Amino acid sequence: MLLGEISSETAAAQFVRLVRDLTAFAGSRLALVMAGASVMAAAEGIGLLLLVPLLGLLGITGSPGMLAEWLGPTSIELALALYVGLIGGAAMVVAGCTLAASRLRMDYVDDLRCRLHRALMGMEWQAFSRLRGAEVTRVLTDEAVQAAHGVQFLLNLTGWLLEVAVLMAVAARLSLVMTAGVLALVLVGGLLARSLHRRTHLLGKEQGRTGKAWQAALADNLAGMRVIRAFGMEGTRHAVFVGAMTSLRATQRRFLVAVATAAVMTRAGAAIAVALALVVATRGFGLPLADTAVLLLAYIRLLSTLLKIQEGWRVVLLALPAHAGAMALLAHCRAAAEDGDEQPPCPLDLRGEIRLEGVGYRHSEDRPAALRHISAVIPARRMTALIGESGAGKSTLADILLGLTVPSEGCLRVDGTILDGALRRQWRSRVGYVPQDGFLFHDTIRTNLLAAAPHADEPALWRALEQAAAAGFVRHLPQGLDTVVGDRGARLSGGERQRLTLARALLSNPALLILDEATSALDAGSERLILDALDHLRGELTVVVIAHRPSMVERADHVLVLEQGQLVAAGTWTEVGGAVDGTSHLGTAPA
Repeated sequence: MLLGEISSETAAAQFVRLVRDLTAFAGSRLALVMAGASVMAAAEGIGLLLLVPLLGLLGITGSPGMLAEWLGPTSIELALALYVGLIGGAAMVVAGCTLAASRLRMDYVDDLRCRLHRALMGMEWQAFSRLRGAEVTRVLTDEAVQAAHGVQFLLNLTGWLLEVAVLMAVAARLSLVMTAGVLALVLVGGLLARSLHRRTHLLGKEQGRTGKAWQAALADNLAGMRVIRAFGMEGTRHAVFVGAMTSLRATQRRFLVAVATAAVMTRAGAAIAVALALVVATRGFGLPLADTAVLLLAYIRLLSTLLKIQEGWRVVLLALPAHAGAMALLAHCRAAAEDGDEQPPCPLDLRGEIRLEGVGYRHSEDRPAALRHISAVIPARRMTALIGESGAGKSTLADILLGLTVPSEGCLRVDGTILDGALRRQWRSRVGYVPQDGFLFHDTIRTNLLAAAPHADEPALWRALEQAAAAGFVRHLPQGLDTVVGDRGARLSGGERQRLTLARALLSNPALLILDEATSALDAGSERLILDALDHLRGELTVVVIAHRPSMVERADHVLVLEQGQLVAAGTWTEVGGAVDGTSHLGTAPA
């Protein structure tokens, strides 16, 4: 998806986009860096012109020159003092500009990452769920850093171009004809290098593609390690990883060969140009020795600066696809942004009922509808169970109830108010959600709980833990609330994780609590604790559970049975139990 957008752009278009993006971000800071570069370039030119009278004072013949005429009779001590002062001052300006440019580059990368992260956080759920995590991670990490190389080139480019202009002016002051000849050679060399630059740009794109494939293979292997080990797929998955890595390395080697080839050709051409200039200056034009020495030094510095520009451009050709990838992802995220940034006029609560009116949903145009014409009522302060076979649409309906997903047709009403626009965001703040996997951040129990209610005090934390039947085991932990739970809660048992996620959901004092198969992977003891906790909440808040076990469904006040995306039965468990095919899949309580 994103790579297709990148490949259609030329290097010039990507470069213009990078310039605009940096200019919009940096503003006056960019102007300050450019001003410093101008001072450095001017100091470079004046320093070179000072060499002519300085060499004359040392007895080396040369033309008077503009500076010598302006300074008049000058002692060697004064000339040396001027030269040292000028170069020392320029060095201080260089140091300041380097620090300012480095800080600007790092700030730009941070801003780019923040823009991407903010856009990801604001996407519609269905659009976000289609993104590949490994690709997003690479853009936010590796490609953001590569884009910084392009920014560094832009920050250096102003100084380099000004330096070229000043050096050309100095050289033209000494010999206009020779300088014109050198400029012609430079233009010819630039035209010859275009094909090398084009190949470098293509290899930069290829390196980005193979890098994403390698990182995706690594992410898949780490995420699916349990399945890989269970099915004995270690060799197969390792081969996929090695294949992706080999492809990446081959692309990187081709890129390095292209860069090295261009460097050899450029440096050889520069050496030939300097040699020709020296021969022509001394034998063709008969320039004084001091003028020839300064002219030669100017040409050497000029060619050195042009080489830096050319080598920097090759680095940019690798950075441009990375920046374009980041911009493409940013544009995609913003295009899929959730509607409704405005604040709703009044707070949304749940006192009467949630009503589904002809709700339908389709994940994409080429797939059958996940939900079709669902009309049902979920009463407030009661427990409603959603049951049905796998693929019946239970989780999709839960996402609609949560406010994550917008129905393709029909609407969802909360106490008569249609849930859309900014109301969806506000509604999510009133919903507690307990997922099947019991996700916890790699942090302390306290921090995980406070994620739902940042301003909750410690008594509120313990109340939520008591409600979720989790206070007992937390008190027995050595660090209590300050215990680090590990990656995704790996240091806790499945039952402990689920009770903590239930406590987190309850801490926000929700109007609606949704449990998405929250007990499906628990043993009988852990499930019983969750069920007892829900019994204590009966009549206090609205609960919707997605369940496969009779032990959970039997406690519900209201049951909705889904089959192939349609509502086929609604009522109490006594009324719907066993009456339709949608209840036949329910298993037994865990032993």
